[in-house]
This record gives sequence, C-alpha cells and structure tokens, in this order.
Amino acid sequence: MPGWVQIRRGHIKFHVLLIGLLAFSLAGTTAILTGVALSKQNDSLTESILQSNFEGARNLNVAMDTLIDLMLRDLGSAAKVIGGQGGPLERQAEYVGAMLGGRRMFSGAILADPAGILCAVTPGLKMRTGKGEAAAEPAVRRAVEQQGPFVSEPFTAADGHRSVLLSHPLIGDEGMRLGIIGGVIDLEERNVFSDLFEHASKSKNGTYVYLVDGGGQVLLNPDAGRGDEVIAPEVLRRTFPNGAVRYASVRNIEGTEVLAGYLVIPKVGWGIVYQSPAKVVDEAQGMLIKAQLAWMLPLFALMLLLSLWVTRKLAAPFESLTAVARQISAGRRMVDPPFTRHWNYEAHHLAQAMTWAVGALQHRADRMSEQARTDPLTGLANRACLEERVAEDAAGNHLYSLLVLDIDHFKSVNDVYGHQMGDEALVHLARILNLEAGEENLAFRYGGEEFVVLLPGKGLEEGLHLAERIRSRMECSVSPTGNPITVSIGAAACPRHGQIFGEVFERADQALYHAKRNGRNRTAAAEELVHVG
Repeated sequence: MPGWVQIRRGHIKFHVLLIGLLAFSLAGTTAILTGVALSKQNDSLTESILQSNFEGARNLNVAMDTLIDLMLRDLGSAAKVIGGQGGPLERQAEYVGAMLGGRRMFSGAILADPAGILCAVTPGLKMRTGKGEAAAEPAVRRAVEQQGPFVSEPFTAADGHRSVLLSHPLIGDEGMRLGIIGGVIDLEERNVFSDLFEHASKSKNGTYVYLVDGGGQVLLNPDAGRGDEVIAPEVLRRTFPNGAVRYASVRNIEGTEVLAGYLVIPKVGWGIVYQSPAKVVDEAQGMLIKAQLAWMLPLFALMLLLSLWVTRKLAAPFESLTAVARQISAGRRMVDPPFTRHWNYEAHHLAQAMTWAVGALQHRADRMSEQARTDPLTGLANRACLEERVAEDAAGNHLYSLLVLDIDHFKSVNDVYGHQMGDEALVHLARILNLEAGEENLAFRYGGEEFVVLLPGKGLEEGLHLAERIRSRMECSVSPTGNPITVSIGAAACPRHGQIFGEVFERADQALYHAKRNGRNRTAAAEELVHVG
C-alpha cells in the first residue's frame, strides 16, 4: 500500500507508533480483562452447575421421600382394612391388588403370615406362595421381623430382577399380629421411581440422574445405555463420605470429568446422584466467549478506527513540519510556513519556532548569497552573478546584446591620484552604468576596471546605442579626479556573433581592444568599427 510502509532506514513514523501503542494497549487490556473474566466465569459456571445439580438431587430427594411415605401410607391403609376383615389371609388376597392401586404404584403385592409364609401374591409377580414354607426372599423374612413399616434392601426376585419390598404390619381387631402386607417394586422394569428419574434426566441437556444404595451400587438407572457414565462406588464413598459433601467434581468410570451433586434419602439410606459432564462448562463458556466477541470485536475495531483518526490528526502537523524540513534539507526555500496556528499546543509552538529559525537562516543565507554575487566596491553584480545568469540561459540562441568596457588609462589614474581615487573612479562609472542601463538591462563589474552590460532581448543596434550613451556621459561628466575619464566599449550580439555566451563575450572583448587600438574613448562593434566624433 503506497505510503503505508512506514519503516525506512530504521525510522518509524509518529502516527504509526501511536497506533501501534494504542493497538497494543487495547489488545493487551482486552486480553487481560477477558482472561480474568473467563477464569472467574469458569469458576462461577462450575459452581453454578454443581449447585444446580445438588438442588436437583435435593428436589428428587424430597420427591422420593414423599413418594415412599405415600407408598407406606397406602400399605398401612390396606393393612388396616385387611386386618379388620378377619379370617385367613388367603381369603383376603383378592383385595390386595385393588387396595394398592393395581400396578400404578407397585409392580405387585404380597400377603405373608407371621412365619413369613406367602399367603397371597398378585398375578404376574414372580414370588413363590406358602404351603408351609417360608418365603425364599430374605426381604420378606426381614419385613415380618419388623414392628412397623419397612423398606428392604434391593434383592433378586425369582425372575432374576432386582427388586425392593415396602411392607406394613397386619394387625387384627384384637391387636393380634396377623403378618404383613407388602408392595414390590421391580427396579429393572418401568416403575414409579424410574418415571421420576427419567423426567429429571431429561430436564437438562447432558444431565444424568440415577439411584444408588448405601454402598454406592446402582439401584436404578433410567438410561441403561449410559451405564458407563456412572461414578464408581468407591469414588462415591470417598468423595461423599456420609453425605457430608453436597457436590464435587469427580471422574466417572470412563474417566470423564463430571460435576456431581449427591444426597442421601433419609428413610431408606439410598443416594441420589445428579451429574453433568464438565464439558457443559466449556460449551457454556464458548457461547459466552462468542457473545462477548460479537460485542467486543466491533467495539475494538471502532476504537481502533477512532484512534487511527485521532493519531492522524495528532501526527498531521508533525508530518507537515517534516515535509518542510526535508524541503529545506534538499536546498529548497520555505516559501510559506506549513501553518500559522494549530490547536495542538506543541505543534503550534514548534511550527512558530521552526518558522522563525528557518526565516532567520534564509535571510542570512540570502544576505550571504547577495554578498557573494555583488561587488563590494561598486555595488554592481559581480562576475559570479554574470556566470549564474548566463548558466540560466545555457540553451543558447536567446536574443541579447553584450557590452564589454573598461576605463581608458586607468593605471595612470592610480599612479597619479592613488588607488583610493582609482576606486572612486570605478564607483563613478558604476553609477553611470546603473543610470543608463535602467531596469531592463544588467550591469556587472567583471574584474579590475572592466565592466559588462547585458541587454536581454536586445539586438546589436540597441546595444551600440546604449554604449554611445554611456561613453558620451562618461566623457562629459566630472569625475572624482576633476578631469574627464573616458571609456572604450566593445559590442556583440547573440546569435549574430555566436551561439554561446563565451563566443559572444570573446567577440565583444575583441571589439573593445579594437576600440582601444584606434584611439580609445570609442565604441566598436564586433564586425566593424563605429566612431562617433
């Protein structure tokens, strides 16, 4: 991009440096603040998900506790009705299923006498009935031994399914213990617990909820396909000892980090594990970063553009001053200052100081140049000035005429009157040249008593006419010596007598000496001698 590559020979432009510093400051500050914010957000999101999972486990705990209490109450109501019927329990079997709400709450129901012999089992429930033998399931025997409502440890039923037994004592009208009524929940079939847990699992994307026993073994897994995502029992026991810790970040069986909440159901001692993959924090953070970038990048670009505009405004006066400095260093004059006033304090005063300094230097340079181009005695332009003027017209073929003249017998003036009088005689001639040459023609002191008059755009005839006026006036004027001083003049013209100045000057000089040889106080042209009385 033209003008944008700012680094040359190790130098950096002011506005590029400012833009770089601003961009670095903006980017650095943004990166630091974003890093700190992301760190805090990561901790906050992790804590929020852990807290949310614990709250989910607590809500399930309340629901499970309420549900188990309701189920035991239903068993108690059924036990009261059956106990009031009297007679053998076998005759009460037809009431069991209806009183327990069919299969809505339980997978099946049983009646057992005080010896643990099953007197009635609802159809479809895989448990052996009595005929004098106690039930094979240890859960039934333990239920009979209890004095009140009971929830068993998980056991393996006759069909091989893990099940749980909830029971309530049967008490007759006379207070005699008749046995128990029990409701069985098949943990491997759809049941009221699995419906509750399945709903909780679907409440949040990636969340997984399951039920474990007191040792951390899985009791209820609503999604068998995610069995590898559960937390190992020993990890659960170590991480949540006695339920003292509510939530923590742990690794599951697969080794994946999960954020888990854990709570124990007091009535039964089971644990509810409510876990989410830790990657949800990264996903949430990623969405947050995208949202932040959607706001930050346009704002960053806007601030950068604004900074670019400001820095260009700040740098503009210094760039102008730099351009002027380069112009001066290249030998060119500062015609006008870059500006006279500026809103930037430093730029304003720097420009003033630069203008004053450069003006003084240029004035001094002009004086020195003028002195170098001016004869100090006569005040006429000197030979160097003549050569400079000739160099400007070096292409040649410009129309001009040239007069070369000197004072006759000037050595005698010096010898008779002294050198100071000789200098006054030179000054006298210079005054006459200025008067006669006018503003259109140029008079020079070429050296010693020799002078040159340049007539730009004038031919030989006009040059001869001016030469005669000069010669005649010198002859008739009173000189500093008190006696007349005369001059001899040679005239030539370009391109009539030469194509270049050297040729024209040589012809005019030859004419001058021709005039001197023929008596002095004369004017001679390059190709012929002209004598005026």
